[in-house]
Amino acid sequence: MNRAELKANAKRSLQGKYGQAILMTIIFSFITSMVTYVVLLGGPNASKITVMILEYVAIILRLSVFAFLTLGSVSFYLKVSRNEEVTWKELFSKTNLWLGLLGVTIVTGVFISLWSLLIVIPGIIASYRYAMVDYILLDNPNIGIMDCINKSKKMMYGHKMDLFLLHLSFIGWVILGVFTLGILYLWLMPYMSVTIANFYNSIKDQN
Repeated sequence: MNRAELKANAKRSLQGKYGQAILMTIIFSFITSMVTYVVLLGGPNASKITVMILEYVAIILRLSVFAFLTLGSVSFYLKVSRNEEVTWKELFSKTNLWLGLLGVTIVTGVFISLWSLLIVIPGIIASYRYAMVDYILLDNPNIGIMDCINKSKKMMYGHKMDLFLLHLSFIGWVILGVFTLGILYLWLMPYMSVTIANFYNSIKDQN
């Protein structure tokens, strides 16, 4: 797995599309942040029980909205990686697959949590085992939840370390982004996301 080539292809694919990618990233972050803020707006003046209920509602809403928007953003970056025409509106284009992704997110979250009960390392390995579920769901919209999860497990067999090292190769940029108060992430997130989409494209036909 040639990490340098995956990154170089990502940069080429993003040429002329960075503006749309950055706009989508801003909208994504704003919406997910506002969901929790609006739900908890009345929290400080409410009873403890009300606050607790609001917190659970916020978690459910955030998870639901995050699942919906995540699929749209992954679709955007997948299309960019395949040099297709796409705009920031792709963020809201996958309403038909929202429930499927929510189900996959919940099930994989449970699996990862159970593995994490052992020690941290198995939980991390499990998260990489299920790392391709979003992309698989987009390419196979009629796939079942467990079929999607099992396909990701099969696809990632022998490639978990490849993806881990690919993630690790961005660590310098991630650290530098902290010192820019997060502004650098507007450039970094599209770059990383298209690179990961390229990774998916490179292994999906091997299974």
